[in-house]
Amino acid sequence: MTDISISERLRTLRLVLGDQLNHAHSWYAETDPEVLYLVAELPQETNYVRHHVQKLCAFFAAMQAFAGELERTGHRVMHLTLDDAVAYADLPELIGSLCERFEVERFEYQLPDEFRLREQLRSFELPASTSIHECDSEHFLLPEDDFGRWLKPGRHKRMESFYRRMRKRLGVLMDGDE
Repeated sequence: MTDISISERLRTLRLVLGDQLNHAHSWYAETDPEVLYLVAELPQETNYVRHHVQKLCAFFAAMQAFAGELERTGHRVMHLTLDDAVAYADLPELIGSLCERFEVERFEYQLPDEFRLREQLRSFELPASTSIHECDSEHFLLPEDDFGRWLKPGRHKRMESFYRRMRKRLGVLMDGDE
């Protein structure tokens, strides 16, 4: 994908995970030559649980296609195949290496849906010169923070009442007020 000189500085590195291939995400509304999107096929994603090889192939093919589409629309993209990424022990090592290599000022990632990836991204550290920013994946009708405000600790809630409230709020599956 994008050919990047080792001496080049990048203002922002944005991580795109394999389940975040969403063209409608606000990140892609504008192109910026100082932003690099990282789409990486990671060994850690192939072996944390057993996967069928066809699933992995389809997943990685979708990532490659998405990276190509981003590049065709003017974004700078680094797509690393499984062979490219095997040199890194895990995601934090890869990100740390790229941030150092390109003197990245800001690392951004969309909130992962998987708890193990959330914890991995929230727990690693980068040099003080690189800030880390988490943003919404924009996958759901309701931002995660809104759900947390509805679900109060220590109080029992039924998902049925949550879904009813959301249908009314968004006007989904409603017939008038019913």
